[in-house]
Amino acid sequence: FQLDEITSEKIYKAALENDPIALKAFDFTAKVLGLMLANTVAITSPEAIFLFGGLANAGDLIFKPTKAYMEDYLLVIYKNKVEIKPSSLPENDAAILGAAALVWHENPI
Repeated sequence: FQLDEITSEKIYKAALENDPIALKAFDFTAKVLGLMLANTVAITSPEAIFLFGGLANAGDLIFKPTKAYMEDYLLVIYKNKVEIKPSSLPENDAAILGAAALVWHENPI
């Protein structure tokens, strides 16, 4: 591949074929995402975290290692208490629905 030809879809397909570089890219992404989610959990104490978008479409290639890394980084009081799930919202609607939920929460009718 030329650098400008690399896409997330190509990395995903390569990972499905057990390409070591693609698998390493998924692992690195999961490690960073797991750390950031653990930090977020420490601040917000959610019961679940919902991921959506292209990366979430990778399924277990991203969800399993992200969950494992998040558990490694979590404070003890949160270990095995926070789920990571794929969102069922249509991708194009997620941002506006999230913004609407914030408004609704602040100004209930």
